Amino acid sequence: MIVRVVLVMLAFGATGLLPSPADACTCGGSGTPCGAAWSADAVFVGHVVSIESSTVPAGPMLGRRTDLAVTEAFRGLQVSELSVYTGYSGSDCGYPFAMGESFLVYAHRTPEGQFTTSICTRTRPVAKATEDLAYLRSLAEIPPGMAARITGLVQVWDWSAPPGAQPRFVGGVHVSATGEGRTFSTRADDRGEFAFSGLSPGKYELTAKPPDGYDSVPQTVETHDPRGCGTTFVLLRYDGRVAGRVVDSTGTEVRGLPVELVPAADIDKPGGSRNNLRAWTAADGTFELRHVSPGEYVLGFNSIRGFDGQFTFPRAFYPGVGDPAAAGRVAVAVGARVRLRNFVVPETIKLVTVNGIVVDEANRPVREATVTLTDSTEGPNPVGSPFLTGEDGRFTFALVHGGKYELRARRSVTIDGRTLQLYGSILPLNISSVTPTLTVVMKQSRDY
Repeated sequence: MIVRVVLVMLAFGATGLLPSPADACTCGGSGTPCGAAWSADAVFVGHVVSIESSTVPAGPMLGRRTDLAVTEAFRGLQVSELSVYTGYSGSDCGYPFAMGESFLVYAHRTPEGQFTTSICTRTRPVAKATEDLAYLRSLAEIPPGMAARITGLVQVWDWSAPPGAQPRFVGGVHVSATGEGRTFSTRADDRGEFAFSGLSPGKYELTAKPPDGYDSVPQTVETHDPRGCGTTFVLLRYDGRVAGRVVDSTGTEVRGLPVELVPAADIDKPGGSRNNLRAWTAADGTFELRHVSPGEYVLGFNSIRGFDGQFTFPRAFYPGVGDPAAAGRVAVAVGARVRLRNFVVPETIKLVTVNGIVVDEANRPVREATVTLTDSTEGPNPVGSPFLTGEDGRFTFALVHGGKYELRARRSVTIDGRTLQLYGSILPLNISSVTPTLTVVMKQSRDY
């Protein structure tokens, strides 16, 4: 009996793909053989016995079906033949299998139990897989009970660094590894390098003790191969903070306003720059922007040009001006705590309070739903950072009168061991002084 496993090419998820325009593909990198082997759900060598066009069972996209005979299985498979679905090669991220040839395949499982592969994995012809096969075959030689090893580097993650900037490593920092009921500690050397040995294989949380002015980003690693699996980066980030309060011309707090902190030199760049920090004001009008890198900034709302280079609405800058040249500069040193005076919204800008709630199909509030807002007046351009709903599923935004927006909500849920995606949207949203309370109904569907 022939047992078939279906592999479907998807443009997101475990394959390492990034969203891309039609007829294009952008990958996040295929990694090392060790990293790829343990992040994949199935790894095997297969010989192509047939290729034909077919409709992918998991969706409307036409795909390419390839039948392979399994000649060597390394992880996740106990079958002799399987069918692999990918998109058409050359038009997306589908893998270009060739008739009569053998391939090393790295496959990932979807929530529905199917598998995926693409050009963004380390899937490749066997003739070009010498390094991968040497590693995969070496796994059988690992003696039982061998102690595990983790090596790494302590690195500063600076979101404001220009593209191509050299990474900065920090020496002398204490690093801990907690897992399997134990905690191990070590100290990074002058180059920021550290190593743990004598660990039991399993999952560990690595944390660096940050120096003054920095914050640590915990990193979870799982040691499948006790010999180690490349370098693990433990990250530190600058912990500067900028806090303040937004009020209108009468001194009343403004809730739900998307404020942004932009490097002063980038204020007129389309899209602002990759280095913007954003936050929504709370019920009392206060805000706090965290993990601010050292530098000079301008604080505002509607302050940056859209990606098309245009302005949709009048701009406003701290402490309450419309001209960026007159805006107060916000200087942030390493780890500084900057507290600003009130940011007063100019009278010329009319804001409308928009209230809403995210519910499921049974009309129950959805907590921890991610709400995103897009300006479609001249855009589309993103507005603020994604907003996370509380226990009551509610949200409040202060939006410019006369604006046109699109609002979307999404959330992942786990039901009976399966991860499902819930989606909802309101398209378009026209803001007027009598804008009603919005109800976003989330459904288990991508067709919203």
